[in-house]
Amino acid sequence: MAVNNNSAPITLETQLKNMKSYVHFIKKVRMTAFLSHTGYFRCSRYGKFLISHANDIGTKPTQDMLFHLYDFDTKLRELLFHYCQIAEIQFKAYLADSISLKLNDAVFYLDQQYYTPSRSERDKVKKQSSIRFFKTFFRNLVNDSSSLMKNSRKYPELKEYRKGGAKATHILPCWVFFSYVELGTIINIYAYLRGDLRTYVLKYGYSKNHYGKSTTKQFDTWLEALRNLRNICAHHNILVGKTSSVVLPEIAEAQVLVSDTDLFSRIYALKKILPISEHEHLRHDLKKLMKHSKIDIYILGILPKDWESRYDNIFIL
Repeated sequence: MAVNNNSAPITLETQLKNMKSYVHFIKKVRMTAFLSHTGYFRCSRYGKFLISHANDIGTKPTQDMLFHLYDFDTKLRELLFHYCQIAEIQFKAYLADSISLKLNDAVFYLDQQYYTPSRSERDKVKKQSSIRFFKTFFRNLVNDSSSLMKNSRKYPELKEYRKGGAKATHILPCWVFFSYVELGTIINIYAYLRGDLRTYVLKYGYSKNHYGKSTTKQFDTWLEALRNLRNICAHHNILVGKTSSVVLPEIAEAQVLVSDTDLFSRIYALKKILPISEHEHLRHDLKKLMKHSKIDIYILGILPKDWESRYDNIFIL
C-alpha cells in the first residue's frame, strides 16, 4: 500500500530555528543538548504551551522557562503516576474480590449473564453501538484469558495453570487475570457489569452503604480520567495544559471543579478513587512540588490558585 508522506525529516538546525518561535535563546549549546535528549516534537509541545501564555507572562518565554517547565512536568507526572498505580491496583482488587465473593464465581468475568451489553442506554443508536462493542470486547476477554495460560515464554509464572500444573484444569481466576490486563479492560468490565453488581463494587470498596445509578455513571468518568492520566504519565507525554475526557462531579460538588476536562478534574477523580489513607499524602506531595517549582503554576494556569481548598472540599466516596 502506498504511503502518503508529506513530512520531511527535520535537521537539528531547523529544529533550533523552529524553537526560536516559541522561546528566546541566543546560545545554541543548551537548547541543542535539550533537543537531542528530548526530541523535537516533545520539546515543541512545551514551547507551544509557554508561548500560548506569553501575555500572562508579560514577555516572550525564555529557554530557562522551558527547562523549568519540563522539569516540573516530569516531576508532576512521576508523582501522579505513583498515585495512579495505587488507585489502579486497589480498584482491580475491589472489583475482583467483591464480585467473585458475591457470586461465588472466580471467573465471573467470562460469564455473559453478569453483563448488560446495552449498558442500559435509552438512545437507540448508543444502545446498538454498546451491544456491538460488547461482542468484540467479550470475545477478546475470552481470547486474552486463554492466551495468558498458553504463552509459557511470556508468562512462565503461570505454569501451574498449564499441562502438568496443579491447576491445569482451571480457568484463570479474576484476581490473576486482572493483574495482567490493562486498566482499560478493567474499566470496560466494570462499565458492562449488571447495574446491581456495579453498585455492589462501590459498596464493597468505599465508605457508603448506598450508591445510586447516577454515582456509577459518575464513577465511570472518574475511571476514564484515571486511565487518561495514567497513560499520559506512563508514556511521558506533556501533562500541563492537557485537557481530556469529561469528569462528572457529584451533584453536591458541582462548584469544586473549575473545568470538567482540566488537570484539576483529573486530580478530583484520582482522590475519589484513592483509598482515604492516601488523600492527605496526595495533597501534601502536590503542595510540596508546587512550593519548590521554579515556574509560576498559577500564571500558567496549570492549577487554580485555590486548588487546596477545592481539594479539601472533595467528599469521600
